[in-house]
Amino acid sequence: MIVPTAAIINFAAAMGWCSPIKVKRFSTDPKVNTPATAAWCRTFADHASPHLGGLCLFMFGTGARVGQACTLTWGEVDLTVRTATLYTDKPTPWTRTAYPPGPVVAALANIGGNRNPDDLVFGFAGAGSVKDNWNAAIGRAGIERLTPHCCRHGFATTMLQAGFDVKAVAERGGWRDAATVLRTYAHALKDVSVTEAVFAQIWHRAPTTTTQLSETRR
Repeated sequence: MIVPTAAIINFAAAMGWCSPIKVKRFSTDPKVNTPATAAWCRTFADHASPHLGGLCLFMFGTGARVGQACTLTWGEVDLTVRTATLYTDKPTPWTRTAYPPGPVVAALANIGGNRNPDDLVFGFAGAGSVKDNWNAAIGRAGIERLTPHCCRHGFATTMLQAGFDVKAVAERGGWRDAATVLRTYAHALKDVSVTEAVFAQIWHRAPTTTTQLSETRR
């Protein structure tokens, strides 16, 4: 109750209706949410329409919330420079630029239509209109039943396990506070494969010779 109540009051404060508040929260163990994986998202997209499959890949590749993705218009997407402008009004209005990776850009390019600047990219009016189509695609694919928000969890978990620092994950995924990422996804950092993912590429590079080291020191 504390979190939503404080959010409502601070939203009102941002509108100039009252003063903001700070409320001490109870210490809790964060719930570990099941994150979507790249393999899960690819399988989902293979059994979904281009719009729905593109939505799934976009959320996984950018960390966008389903509500943000549903309001995305073609005028806010630039496939040439691989950017998408996302908006949120909770707890205060905020805009961020997302950078969809190559496979996501390809999925967006495969979505048909006139692509008028004001048209919705994925064609869904909101998160509620996604649910039935989402569950139907999961049934066809025969994969674990995950929610659209699990794609956002997958974005953060995948980046952390790949060795990216918490601040970078927060900036790219749209978390305003890196501490939130750390609290919510600390379990991802406990994965023993993290250091392997980071250092394997370094160790597998060609070794530096003694001559190269001497020249570098000079």
